[in-house]
Amino acid sequence: MSRISTKSNALGPLAVRAAAATALLATASLAHAADGPYIAASYAYSGYQTRCDGDACDRHDSGFRTAAGWDFGKYWSAEALYLDAGHFVASDVTAGVPFHGRANVRAWGGTVGFAWPLGAALALGARVGAASVKADFQPGPAPAIAGGKTTTQFLGGLSATWHFYGAWSARLDWDHTRARMNRFNGDVDTASVGIQFGF
Repeated sequence: MSRISTKSNALGPLAVRAAAATALLATASLAHAADGPYIAASYAYSGYQTRCDGDACDRHDSGFRTAAGWDFGKYWSAEALYLDAGHFVASDVTAGVPFHGRANVRAWGGTVGFAWPLGAALALGARVGAASVKADFQPGPAPAIAGGKTTTQFLGGLSATWHFYGAWSARLDWDHTRARMNRFNGDVDTASVGIQFGF
């Protein structure tokens, strides 16, 4: 009986320490979900509805997304972002002659977002704003000509953020905007996954 009692007494402090460690991790996760600045970097995969009436077409490519923001008012955030959507092959026909080239799509923008917390660590969000979007077109064979136009476009998106340890979070984003390449406008949709660090 005395041996069983000794083992039970030894388990008591161990159980208390395990419970305290669990509570500390949960508190840290909640603390860094509070208001304050953050930075984020993500791998991005984009689709751009380029002109594809000629001899070539590639409407998808990979790139990256970076962001810096500030959470405020418990549910709100303001975020500045840079998106390199990648390179896309566009084509058309002029005077019966097909031609193609590559378009590099980039965007600089800002949004205001609102997040819905789902438990202690997970949040879903939506954001709206505007972006300066440029599609640089580098021509292939004649009669293609180079062109790049910067336009101000609507920028909106959805996000899911999971606070998994301390100041660190994983985030999944979807962004929508438009880009103008020479005379043609096209939708740009980007899905990205990355890491966020809060200060």
